[in-house]
Amino acid sequence: MASSSAAVKCPAPPKHGSITAIDVRIATFEPIRVACIRDVGAWPDVSPCLQQLFRWAATLGAPTGRLLTLSFQLPDAAPSQRWYWKAGVEMFTHERPPPGIEFDTLGAGRHAVHRLVGPHEKISETYRRLFEEWLPASGETVAERPCMELYRNTPAEVVATRLITDLCVPLLEPEVH
Repeated sequence: MASSSAAVKCPAPPKHGSITAIDVRIATFEPIRVACIRDVGAWPDVSPCLQQLFRWAATLGAPTGRLLTLSFQLPDAAPSQRWYWKAGVEMFTHERPPPGIEFDTLGAGRHAVHRLVGPHEKISETYRRLFEEWLPASGETVAERPCMELYRNTPAEVVATRLITDLCVPLLEPEVH
């Protein structure tokens, strides 16, 4: 699993009204080995990073799998440096990555998973709902790992209203009594 500090939190933008209950399932993920690119700043358009990762995979003839992003927050950092993120592609190769790309093992552990169907612009609002509505009522506790977005399809494949993104909030293991 990628290392993270105790300050890591998932995004929770300002409140807006909610209309329907949010559907969440609990899932435990095995580690995912990804080639990834790390950057700092506001929530990005990750497409250029993912395209760079796919170009590298194509030059190797390496098969690829799931697409994902991770979001990290550093509350004590300057505003322009407060967020950092990783865009990753599951890649099946042992070749050494070029500069700017690294291998990491991500996503292991227990997560609350909400399947968002619709444009990626809804991700922040949906995270807000997960943290402000679902989490307090669930009895679950957030783990000190980053949130993870698993992209089940891409804007190149479907129209924005049919995009499928699994939003994954890391959870602590339940206490055994």
